[in-house]
Amino acid sequence: MIIITGASDGLGLQLAKLYKESGKKVVNVSRSKCVYADVNIQCDFLDEAGIKTTTDTISEMSDEIEALINCAGVFTNQKLGTITAEVIDRVLSINYKSQILIVSAIIDRLKKDRTDIMNVSSTVGTKGRGGETVYSSSKWAVRGFTKSLQEDLKDTNRVISFCPGGFKTKFFEKGTGVDNTGDGSEWMKPEDLAIFMKQILDLPKNMEVSEVIINRKAIK
Repeated sequence: MIIITGASDGLGLQLAKLYKESGKKVVNVSRSKCVYADVNIQCDFLDEAGIKTTTDTISEMSDEIEALINCAGVFTNQKLGTITAEVIDRVLSINYKSQILIVSAIIDRLKKDRTDIMNVSSTVGTKGRGGETVYSSSKWAVRGFTKSLQEDLKDTNRVISFCPGGFKTKFFEKGTGVDNTGDGSEWMKPEDLAIFMKQILDLPKNMEVSEVIINRKAIK
């Protein structure tokens, strides 16, 4: 089975669609349901007890976990001078802390199943971006966690850091209330990124794409 966090919308939804079409059992872990998922596990990533309930549910499932794709995330662009502890806690909890808690809770199962783990970071987690201090920091943290996980699991699992640039979804609108992607012509498509992610995971097990950075490119 394929477990995808945040598969109810955006990139996660496109991944769920691809895997469903390929005949895989899809498990969505999110606050909302995914129309392509065979199993929907409702989870609020701000609730540590809820995450524990989620990992307990996963542990009870008998299907082999082929891949765990940590895709859930939120955006904020609060500027310096306005940032609050509440915002920091919310963004770090969803984007970063939840990944560690999920992986840590089912680590023995992931090792046993030789599960591929793909953590979705961002290009801002490789270079930073002015005006996005909290979000950028959370994505740097995801990359740090992924690098450490690669060392911890180097003899058993493939661990992949996936760092995409901006793509056309409701991600920014949900975080700021404003859709800054316009008609989407200058932004990548989530369905294209999903295809690429699946291609990476479909590679033979003796090939690990340890990190991939995808920048959106304006063709003039």
